[in-house]
Amino acid sequence: MEKIATALKALGHPERLRIAALLSRGELTVSELTQILDLSQPRITQYIKTLESADIIQRLKECSWVFSRLASRDPAIGAVVKAAMAAIGEDDADISADRRRLNGVREKRAEAANAFFASVASDKENLSAEYLPRGDIETQMLDIVGAGPFDYMVDLGTGTGRILKVFADSVKRGSGIDRNHDMLKVARHNLEKPGFRHLSVRSGNLTSTPLDSAAADLVTLHQVLHFLDDPSEAISEASRLLQKDGQLLIVDFATHEREEFRNTYAHRRLGFESAEIKTWLDQNDLTLTDERKVKPDDSAPPVMLWLATKTEIEKRRAG
Repeated sequence: MEKIATALKALGHPERLRIAALLSRGELTVSELTQILDLSQPRITQYIKTLESADIIQRLKECSWVFSRLASRDPAIGAVVKAAMAAIGEDDADISADRRRLNGVREKRAEAANAFFASVASDKENLSAEYLPRGDIETQMLDIVGAGPFDYMVDLGTGTGRILKVFADSVKRGSGIDRNHDMLKVARHNLEKPGFRHLSVRSGNLTSTPLDSAAADLVTLHQVLHFLDDPSEAISEASRLLQKDGQLLIVDFATHEREEFRNTYAHRRLGFESAEIKTWLDQNDLTLTDERKVKPDDSAPPVMLWLATKTEIEKRRAG
């Protein structure tokens, strides 16, 4: 009872409620909240501490950045927060203005990422050469998912279509989704070559693709999550696309401290812990079945491969 009362008191302040409403749309830093709410950083920091003490939000420190996210370890408090978010009217003037400014912040980040991708799109598919490990990641990818063949593969955030080509011999049909038109031009050129006619790419948002639910038996997210405002949205979309027993392969950096990756390569996150990935998988009816770490020979950060299988809700709960 006392915990719930504390949570209600924390949410009872209009500006703290606005922060919670913003975080319900994805994790944000104090700096971003300051931009959106036009409040001082010390004030935002104090509000964040209060919400954290009430177990309404969690904070994740990543080098010089600290991300805040709406998440509670207590189901009862989580239910209170969910009810509060549902009760906020879409026509509320403050909330609507906050969301417009949030979209503006996200659009600026997207523009920076798109500019980076456009600058490297035609670099002979060598986007990864500057900052990815030289280890044999592609061989590991093929090995971890098994020989197949897979009826239909979807590569979310396909870029130049490289991962579609890697799996070309293992799939009967494959589609790549990306919203960067410069990348897609390169991908279409690459897939015109013999042996890739069963593969195609199309423009789309990887968190809300134009593809049918339960259509794929293999979905890949290769070096994509670290660019996203809310990586869990991409995992949720992957789950929607997968049929029962279909596989999701996530390839991304393990947590690292290469702060320069934010400015040089437009990364939002500096890698991920397995526990964080597992939480997102569990929330989307996906079961982690295998994980591997590939350590580079040079100074690049380690890369993780996480493999998950789509499970029926009833089966997962029974387990």
